Amino acid sequence: MNDLQVIIDGRSYVFQPGQTVTIGRLSDNSIIVDDPTVSRRHAQLTWGPTGWVYENLGQARAFQHGQQVHQVFVRQPTELSLASPQGPVMRFQPMAGAEPQAPRPGGASAEPPPGSYAQPGSYGQPAGQGAGYGQPAGYGQGAGYGQPAGQPAGYGQGAGYGQGAGYGQGAGYGQGAGYGQGAGYGSPPGPPGAPAGVGAPAWAGAAAGPAAAGGYAPQGAGVPQPGHPATTGGLAMAVEILVPIKSWMKNPGWHQSLRLLVIVYALLPLVFLALFSSSRSLSTPGLAYSLYIAPLWGIAFWLLLRPGRLHAQEIGIAVGIIIWVTIWLNVVTININDQLVNGVRNGNFLAALAVGYNEEISKALPVLLSALILLRWRKAKLGVRMWMFLGTIAGLTFGIIEEIFYTEMAIAQVANANQVAQADTGVLDFAFRVFVDGFEHAVWAGISAFFIGIAVNYPRRRWPLIIFGVSIAAVLHGLNDWSLSTFNSYWPGIIVQAVSLLLFLGYTMSATSIEREVRSTPLFRGDSMMMEIPSQFRDSGTGT
Repeated sequence: MNDLQVIIDGRSYVFQPGQTVTIGRLSDNSIIVDDPTVSRRHAQLTWGPTGWVYENLGQARAFQHGQQVHQVFVRQPTELSLASPQGPVMRFQPMAGAEPQAPRPGGASAEPPPGSYAQPGSYGQPAGQGAGYGQPAGYGQGAGYGQPAGQPAGYGQGAGYGQGAGYGQGAGYGQGAGYGQGAGYGSPPGPPGAPAGVGAPAWAGAAAGPAAAGGYAPQGAGVPQPGHPATTGGLAMAVEILVPIKSWMKNPGWHQSLRLLVIVYALLPLVFLALFSSSRSLSTPGLAYSLYIAPLWGIAFWLLLRPGRLHAQEIGIAVGIIIWVTIWLNVVTININDQLVNGVRNGNFLAALAVGYNEEISKALPVLLSALILLRWRKAKLGVRMWMFLGTIAGLTFGIIEEIFYTEMAIAQVANANQVAQADTGVLDFAFRVFVDGFEHAVWAGISAFFIGIAVNYPRRRWPLIIFGVSIAAVLHGLNDWSLSTFNSYWPGIIVQAVSLLLFLGYTMSATSIEREVRSTPLFRGDSMMMEIPSQFRDSGTGT
């Protein structure tokens, strides 16, 4: 086993002995793995006396059959999961190297050129002695490596290593052109009893190529010779090689969720069209596409925040938050907003601010209650980054429900438009609501949840921290609504959104360092619930 084939994410690489193969996220690695859980320099493959060896670098991890491994000797097909048991799957397939060439009879050291092994005759044996390799019996039938003694041919009679039966079928070592068609392994024999092939290499005088005497062709290949059937099934074989459906179906890369996600997101719009083309409700497109976009934003927030692995506890909290927000918004939030909507439309900033507080409290309340319940009844604590991520889930849920109402209005505007500009505005508003509205709510809710996460673990300033965090989100939210109703321009709203993003992204980058400062500053430090907890259980994310 010499060459090594490596397959990951549907890409295949082949490496030769002596190469050092590096694996990781950086672009200068031999194998680039574009997965955030994989280290920049994750592992390397090296060739040693025992063959290929896989070895993790630094603190990187790999798993084989669910068990963590550090070093693996790749002597057979092997699969490893990088970073975690659910991480990217890398398959190693050792490949058979070229067969070592057998030494020539008689100790000859000269190497024949391709397609030679050509002339009838012995390899330095008297033509009258036992044929071929000096044995009295053939390696095949009717020729070569074994004719009865006294035949004039050496390594093969008439067709040496090949024709007749020889080492192959029908034409020597290959189909249509053997290991020496019409020729033996040596020079032309002399008269009976005289030496043959003396003083010249065994392959001297042989023509190159399968059509010439001595051409080498693998079994089933080569140029068909007269009397031999042509190769059949070539087209089917070519299709199987170029479109290897069976191989794809067995590829472990299908176990990775990213490929399945690509399939789902490529087909869902067509599925929506098939299912809802006869719908009579204008809210249907808003609901369908809001549910389509929200998971993508959720993945983006998870990658930004790096909150750590989602276990059953965190998933249960997320489901509870979704249910709470859905019920609370329909029962409480909408009713309060109905009392404030006229003031917002008339440009009343206080009414817009009240709407901001109403909606941000609706999203922050289930996050706060979940944190307090965990702390009091289960004595469990989550890192600040995880609370931020759960806050974005609350915001996306709120956005989906709100988008159903606003996209219905946008579609109605398009349907009733008398001018192109009015229709364009309706279409763009639909796109904004579907693609960005839920994201905006998630950003504001994530800011609130950041302060909730700190406040729950540091009780000395718990309520001031919560009020401060919710107020930041509520003021930004109120300014956004007020600017849209007051100014005949979208640019003030764009500025508000830019500030919101700056704050949110800043907290995603520095959540851990801010938490560390809070823990060490007397203003906040009290009977901290986090002081006794080892850092690896506090916050799985990294900060700057």
